Amino acid sequence: MIRDYIKDELYFKEYIAQQKQRIEKFQLKLDANEVAENRVFAVKEKIEALKFQILVAGYSSGERFGTLKGQYEEIVANMADFWDVDASYSDILWMLSIGIMLEIDDNSFDLLKDLVLQSEEQDFLLRYLIHYRDRDVDFMSSQFLHEAPYMYLGDVINKDQNTAVISLKNYLTEKWYEGNADSGWFDIHNEKEKLYYGYWSFESGAIAKIMDLDDDVLKGVPFYPYDLVHYKNSEG
Repeated sequence: MIRDYIKDELYFKEYIAQQKQRIEKFQLKLDANEVAENRVFAVKEKIEALKFQILVAGYSSGERFGTLKGQYEEIVANMADFWDVDASYSDILWMLSIGIMLEIDDNSFDLLKDLVLQSEEQDFLLRYLIHYRDRDVDFMSSQFLHEAPYMYLGDVINKDQNTAVISLKNYLTEKWYEGNADSGWFDIHNEKEKLYYGYWSFESGAIAKIMDLDDDVLKGVPFYPYDLVHYKNSEG
């Protein structure tokens, strides 16, 4: 069943097919040595970015979790070669958050952890997520380096469970989308081209899982990945 109602199932089906065709086109050029040497890395990086967009679009369209987890693990395996935590903060944040909700294995999680810890950034939110799986990673001495909208999650993390749910709902309904106004994907659903793959606050789901929140009041709230938080109870 479709999870993101901003677009319909046909749209997401066509979007995913379009991105897969782009990957195939890029890969054929790489295999045929038709890409200039100084462009090879950029093309491979683009392929990985397209795979990530397909993953999110698959979640938006209602794809089964077994398929999504396989796609996710493939992306993680290549992240160290193509993803820069300092340049693509939201991508690393989403991958960590999705990994927490999918309960990925330690090897996959450690790949993401190492990417973050090797960075010069000492970001509170990233380190908080890592701390859930590795208690040796301190987050309390860090700050929210990307304040909008993520600093508002401090009102969730530092509160009791009942207050945290209320604060998380406020974050989702009042802070998250507008707080990402400078992101490349902001308002992308209005474009005529097929560029949209879904609006999801994956970090909200990860925090709800970490804090073991009673998130029934968040079911159906825009941007909240409810069934991903509870994926082991969902079909697939």
